Amino acid sequence: MQVLSKTAGALLRGSQRSFSTGRIASEAAKRGLVLGMLSNKLVGADSASLDAAQQQKLLAQAAALGFTGEAGKAQTVLSDDLQQHIALVGLGSANSAGVEAQDTTVSEIVRTAVANGVRQLRAHKVTSVSVGPMPHAQAAAEGARLALYKFDAFKSGAAGEKSADVAVSSLDAAAEWDAGHVCAEAQNLARDLTNTPANFLTPIAFAERVQQELGGLDNVQVHVHGPEWAEQQRMGGLVMVAKGSSQPLRFVEIEYRGASSDGVGLGMVGKGVTFDTGGYSLKPGRHMDAMKGDMGGGAAVVAAMRALAQLRVPLNVVAVVPLCENMISGGAAKVSDVYTARSGQTIEVMNTDAEGRLILADALHYVADVHKPAALVDVATLTGAMVVALGELYTGVFTPSPRLWKSIERASVVADEPAWRMPLHDAWDTMLASPIADLSNIGNRSEAGACTAAAFLRQAVHGPRTGREGAVLRDQNNDERVPRWAHLDIAGPMEAAATTGYHAKGMSG
Repeated sequence: MQVLSKTAGALLRGSQRSFSTGRIASEAAKRGLVLGMLSNKLVGADSASLDAAQQQKLLAQAAALGFTGEAGKAQTVLSDDLQQHIALVGLGSANSAGVEAQDTTVSEIVRTAVANGVRQLRAHKVTSVSVGPMPHAQAAAEGARLALYKFDAFKSGAAGEKSADVAVSSLDAAAEWDAGHVCAEAQNLARDLTNTPANFLTPIAFAERVQQELGGLDNVQVHVHGPEWAEQQRMGGLVMVAKGSSQPLRFVEIEYRGASSDGVGLGMVGKGVTFDTGGYSLKPGRHMDAMKGDMGGGAAVVAAMRALAQLRVPLNVVAVVPLCENMISGGAAKVSDVYTARSGQTIEVMNTDAEGRLILADALHYVADVHKPAALVDVATLTGAMVVALGELYTGVFTPSPRLWKSIERASVVADEPAWRMPLHDAWDTMLASPIADLSNIGNRSEAGACTAAAFLRQAVHGPRTGREGAVLRDQNNDERVPRWAHLDIAGPMEAAATTGYHAKGMSG
């Protein structure tokens, strides 16, 4: 929660003039500064040309306002000459690691603290902010840029509702700061895509935005395919879901060549349903507005590819996003319809609101078959069952590969994005049995919804578990077949319920 400035009733005698905002020179006051506060001392104040006496006056203001430097919180004060708003941001207490991390990582403390400081400075109408040295420069940049995000593209501006741009820069650690800036702007791109209304972000518009954002980057190729190509590729699931809408499908394919070798190290697939009514298995009206963000997996994958290219990561990566709407019409899929997937399996559609797995399965099979990556990860706002299981904080991760799970777990810790491994088991496969086709698209019991969805996707990558009829059911959590595959269900963290720290209410990106 952002820490708001309190009314100081008992300031230090003789220093009240330092808090009189009415006397600040209007132009100079547009400059803001963020400084860390660790164990009641300012971090990096020398880089901001503040001498010892000036630093003590800032700390005195903070003390008078009741600010103790609690980790993650912020307090705005004024420079001694009234020329600058300064946000002091709490980094906690010093220890051997430099910051009191305890249950929170240093990076998360810095990211949250800087975000809260920048938010307060923006409230003071500053037009530029300089951020002093922090224990984690990349996280500081991420916090600053993410905190400034506001989706107001459709505000007319007549009522002063559009937010003014605020320039943010660092006083230290240029390389790390630049990396954080790239990562934050990638997330802001994903936020923009998921927050955009579906009548403006159709499958065609999404594909055009991808070309705009990535088409000119070094070592990147963007290919956009249409309905005829999908038919030729035997993508029965994608074609079936898309035919209910007047908006034609698109299949976006992005190739980034960051390594000198020919092999693809990583393949990514992002769910791209630009609006999901549920089809004839109609969703409830409440919260259906959030279904403009049902392409959140696709948005995340596109944003990640842009960041990989801008950071020049030495890895060959391919990403695809199958794009369509899930609508109701005379041509829409009906419950009990059967289609043939790209894998050759026949699928009985027992719930048209379980459409994401249909388009993902075709896309996963395509990437595995054509690009043959060493690892293959799909990202999707797939199931409400995952929200029930893990809430909005954790991403649920299904993978049969312990090796790939360890890589994902390490990445989640570094990025401060919590992830939790979920089980794969033969039992989920048996629940997908259909009396008339190879598979049903949902489980035949009202349980383990996220698990059966993952089992459906696993079959698109590694095929059915043959020869299992009558055998003892076993787990599937120790399988290192290539491509090593993982499914990330991001239905929980897809949306922030409130604006706090570097989170903005709305789609999270």
